[in-house]
Amino acid sequence: MNRLGAKLVKAEIMGNTAMVEKLKSQLDAAHKAKENYAARKILQDAAKSKQVTVDASEDQEVLLFRSDHSGRAWPVNNPSGPQEPRGGRRKKKAIETHVDGERVRYFQDDDNVGLKEMVRREKMSTPQDQTALYSRMASKMMGKTDGDNYTLDDMFVSSAAQREGEGREEERMRSRAIGESRRLAACIEKCQQCFSSPELQKHLIVAIGSKVYLSLPAGMSMAEGHCRICPLQHHCCATGLDEDVWSEMQLFRRTLVQMFESQELDCVFMEMHMNPRRRQHMVLECIPLPQELGHMAPIYFKKAIMECDDEWSMNKKVIELSSKDIRHSVPRGLPYFAVDFGLQGGFAHVIENEQKFPHYFGKEVVGGMMDLEPRRWRKLIRENFDDQRKKVLRFSQWWKPYDCTKTG
Repeated sequence: MNRLGAKLVKAEIMGNTAMVEKLKSQLDAAHKAKENYAARKILQDAAKSKQVTVDASEDQEVLLFRSDHSGRAWPVNNPSGPQEPRGGRRKKKAIETHVDGERVRYFQDDDNVGLKEMVRREKMSTPQDQTALYSRMASKMMGKTDGDNYTLDDMFVSSAAQREGEGREEERMRSRAIGESRRLAACIEKCQQCFSSPELQKHLIVAIGSKVYLSLPAGMSMAEGHCRICPLQHHCCATGLDEDVWSEMQLFRRTLVQMFESQELDCVFMEMHMNPRRRQHMVLECIPLPQELGHMAPIYFKKAIMECDDEWSMNKKVIELSSKDIRHSVPRGLPYFAVDFGLQGGFAHVIENEQKFPHYFGKEVVGGMMDLEPRRWRKLIRENFDDQRKKVLRFSQWWKPYDCTKTG
């Protein structure tokens, strides 16, 4: 538009009327186009802001769960009664604990909570909950005392009428459940192993079952044929798997052992479950080994497990998996490392000090057996797409005659 204006002034100075009329019409058309563009921009911004407002105003229903240290989950109930407002100078209503000189209740929720609910709350509670409860009760101890005759039991009983407002404990549990739900949603959204996640590199998948899938590692493999078995849904460890997921995972494991036996190879299956609160996706690593190393693998792993972690431990250093699988050998909720040798049993180790236990422990043992460079297991060595594609095609040719996902 500035250029058109300059040409128009020049044409007027030179007295070229035809050129002046032509430039004026072009300048008017440019002004109209600019106004139309500005109007469309305003309409688009208004529509976008309206859509955001509508999305934000829509209610989203989420079923809230609280999980304990063993991985068991319970639904969180809505507050049973009207909640008192927080803060302010409103005097708390005293709870009637005695009728005709006899005690009828100790706490404000005695009439609504049965034995089943009390057992559920006790199982759901954590050491942090107990500490917080003790702190709240101790803070109310600064009331009337009776000298040396005032005991800790008297403190708990006498403060029953000064307990928190109706539904405050339920509200606390609900807020914790909301926090757990948000952390789990954020973890699943960023998970690189969930089948529905956009972060999963689907070109590395070799076979897909109804509950689990078989894929290859994104980085450089420890050995040719190195693969991984993962659940389709977000499961954290083998001790928390459902029966159908566990059964299909064992089917893939038997198929892989059969495939490697045809090539005169042994294989080890390893699982590392650390930082349970981070809820990382379960991965069962399968690494093939030459048969002469495969026969020696139990000795290497047993020695490495005996020397790992703290010298003095609360749990047994080496847990034998020959007679029982990992689900019946390690309690749910504990971090652990487990290794199986082919279709035989293996060993498990409960991790007590996660700061001293490396996340690449199993790969380090295998790397030492195969005399590999430490960089192969310490940090992920990325491969380009062509190398990954060749690796998948080569493994698919091995897998095709033994594919357990094909029916008939």
